[in-house]
Amino acid sequence: MLYYAVFCTERCKIKYHRRYIVRRFFALIAMIISGVFNTGILSAKEHPGMPAPTVVVEKAVPASAKAFRRYVGMVEAINSVQIMPRINGELRKIHFTEGSLVEAGQLLYEIEDTTYQAAVQGLEAQLEAQKATLAYATSEYIRKSKLLKSNAVSASAHDLAVMEINVAKANIKRLEAALIDAKNTLSYTRITSPISGRIGKSAVSVGNLLAPQMGALTDVQQLAPIYVKFSISEKALRRDFGGIENIKKNARVRAVLADGKVSEETAPITLVDNKINQKSNTITMWATFQNRSLELLPGSFVTVQLFAADTADGQTTVLPSALVMENGKCFVWILNTQNNIPVKKEVRIGETVAGRLIIIDGVKNGETVVVDGTHKIRANAPVIPVDAQKVFKQGR
Repeated sequence: MLYYAVFCTERCKIKYHRRYIVRRFFALIAMIISGVFNTGILSAKEHPGMPAPTVVVEKAVPASAKAFRRYVGMVEAINSVQIMPRINGELRKIHFTEGSLVEAGQLLYEIEDTTYQAAVQGLEAQLEAQKATLAYATSEYIRKSKLLKSNAVSASAHDLAVMEINVAKANIKRLEAALIDAKNTLSYTRITSPISGRIGKSAVSVGNLLAPQMGALTDVQQLAPIYVKFSISEKALRRDFGGIENIKKNARVRAVLADGKVSEETAPITLVDNKINQKSNTITMWATFQNRSLELLPGSFVTVQLFAADTADGQTTVLPSALVMENGKCFVWILNTQNNIPVKKEVRIGETVAGRLIIIDGVKNGETVVVDGTHKIRANAPVIPVDAQKVFKQGR
């Protein structure tokens, strides 16, 4: 009996101890939840001793440039020509400076022409001889025609005179055609540039034997005008410009060079590819730059700034750091300058222009926006605003 009483006593203690631990555990959880909840919602009025946080602010200002999209582009020559030899012969002269600008029709190479000149002269001599033969055959025909009337010659002799005239005329045509071909071949001894542009390095030097199968002697790249090639998504093409014809009509392009310099010239899109790239869902297009300063060089990569020609300046802009994203929506904190209490407003955003974010709707020019320290803001709590210009000057 004593053993049973002790056993019951110990069992009761264990049950009590367990209940005590459970009660303490739930009490602790309630305290933690209460503390977190109170910390998150208490305003500065409920904590008068808590100092106001410092935030960086600036006024929303109108855009001073057009909104644009950035793409990677490549410069392409509209015309690019490889200079090829079309005949065999020794290279006698080079009439250009490598890497210089050349004009269309300018003499580049001169090939030894003795053989080809002789061929032309030989054909000219044959042509002259055939013309003399025709003249003789014509006079013979006239004499035999008179004698035929008096039956002094046979009809076959007369017909033979007619045939000799026709043969002579045919030979003249054959020689004239051969002479044209020979003169054309002779012209290949003087190689000229078919276009204006910048010529490259010569692959041969004077004294080398040239042949058509040896490949290009050099190349000429047209520099003005010139293409800038880039690709945009089909979605951007249809959403922002309404299709191919509209983008050719309304869009303009600027090119940013490798050193960051922006081209002064804006160019229209003059060519759009006839199909969508299935792998990337993009379409390729070409803008034509007049390139009068010759800054754009074929083969170089540039940053393309694509914008609508009728984009109006003056749209409201803020620093991108002012934007707050919550649940897929965009917000900014606008400061009430009377009591220094920020108010969160939903906004619609546009493109980034010169490092500033365009606000389509939700903020007006001149309103004070929090651009740094948004994580410090508490509901209905005042802040200490610091002008962004002062902060930037100190940072410098």
